[in-house]
Amino acid sequence: MLEALDWLLTVVHVAVVLAFTFAWIPRRTSRWHGWLVTLTAFSWLVLGYFKGFGYCVLTDLHWRVKRARGITHLPGSFLKYMADYVTGTNVPAHVIDVVAGTVFVVGCGAAAFRYWQSRRA
Repeated sequence: MLEALDWLLTVVHVAVVLAFTFAWIPRRTSRWHGWLVTLTAFSWLVLGYFKGFGYCVLTDLHWRVKRARGITHLPGSFLKYMADYVTGTNVPAHVIDVVAGTVFVVGCGAAAFRYWQSRRA
């Protein structure tokens, strides 16, 4: 059961990352993207104020499942975990942080752009 939940959380996590990165492009998903950006910003910044900047509710839940499965030595972020898994190397955490921060800022800008674009239409 935990293994299935782990895989489900991996699929959901990857879908969230891809949606955050690209869902602003089609106009029909831009509103949904705006909500995803808002939830992500709330987690990373507001909850992050109390739990550590960049705190992710989904990663916290996912890591709890992995630990319950006996998987230890997990990195601080899902993005680092996946980058290491996909490349088969130990990608430096600061590289992941810079990429994540850049995508976050661009995603926020894209959401704002689509919002103002829809207000003018």
